[in-house]
Amino acid sequence: MDFFRGLYIIPWSKNYISITLDVLIVAFLIYKTYTTLRRTRGIQLLLGVGIIWISGSFAEYLGFELLEWILTNIRPALVFAIIVLLQPELRRLTGDLARIRLLRLFFLKPSFDLDPIVEAVRAMSQEKIGSIIVLVKDISLKDISENAVPMDSLVTSEILQTIFFKNSPLHDGAVIIEQNRIVCAASYLPMSSSVEISTLGARHRSALGLSEETDSIIIVTSEETGDITICYEGEMIHPVKPLELKALVSGLMSGNKRPKDESLRKSKEKDSGVII
Repeated sequence: MDFFRGLYIIPWSKNYISITLDVLIVAFLIYKTYTTLRRTRGIQLLLGVGIIWISGSFAEYLGFELLEWILTNIRPALVFAIIVLLQPELRRLTGDLARIRLLRLFFLKPSFDLDPIVEAVRAMSQEKIGSIIVLVKDISLKDISENAVPMDSLVTSEILQTIFFKNSPLHDGAVIIEQNRIVCAASYLPMSSSVEISTLGARHRSALGLSEETDSIIIVTSEETGDITICYEGEMIHPVKPLELKALVSGLMSGNKRPKDESLRKSKEKDSGVII
C-alpha cells in the first residue's frame, strides 16, 4: 500500500523513465512467476499465503486485535515456508529466466551429431525399449550427472541401445549427452509436479519435470507402445513419428519452440494415452 500511496508524490516529469522500467520489470517477474506456477500445486500455496496476508489487513482495519496479533506473528514464517515448499518451482523459475535470449550470448553453443541419436531412438521405438535421452543445451545438469554413473563416451547408436537394453543395469535411468559426448547414464531426473500429468508413467513425468526446470531436450521411448515423445520447455510433444524426429530436434536446438508440422501436438492428460 505504501508503494501506491507514494505514487501520488513522485515527480513523474523527472522519473517517468525509471518508473516505467520499474513497473515493466515487476510485471515481467509476476508474469513469469504465474506462468511457472499456474499448473503446479505451488499456486495453491501462494493463494493460501495471500489469503492469510489479506486477512491480517482486514483484521487490522476492523480492529480484531487477537486475530491481528496471530496473523502478524505468522507472516514472517510465511516467507521461509514459501522458500522451503516451493524449491522445485523456484528452480524452474530461475531456469526460465536463464532462457532469455540475451543471456544465451554468454553460454557455449551446444553441438550434437543427431544421426546416431536418431538411429538409436528409432531402433528402440521399433523394439519397444524404454529409454530417456537428455540433450543438454545452455543450462548445466552437473548436479544431476554427479549422482549418476559417469561415462564420458562418444555418442554412438550401439552404445545407446546397449545402455537401454532391458537386462542392462543402466537401463532404468536417463542418459545425459552434452557437447556430443555421453556424460553419464542411470541418472534420475526430477519428477514434474504438474497436476495435468498424474496418469503418466515415471519416464514421461521425469522427462517433463526436467524440461520444466532446464532448457534441455528430452527424448523418451515408451516400453509399452514404442511411441516417441519429446519434452521441451515444460511441454510434451507426442507422438513423434520416427521420420520427423531429426527435423524436430534440430528445430528445437536452433530455438524453434513449436514444431512446424501440424501433425505434432502438445500432449494433454485427457488425450495423451502415454504409458510406460
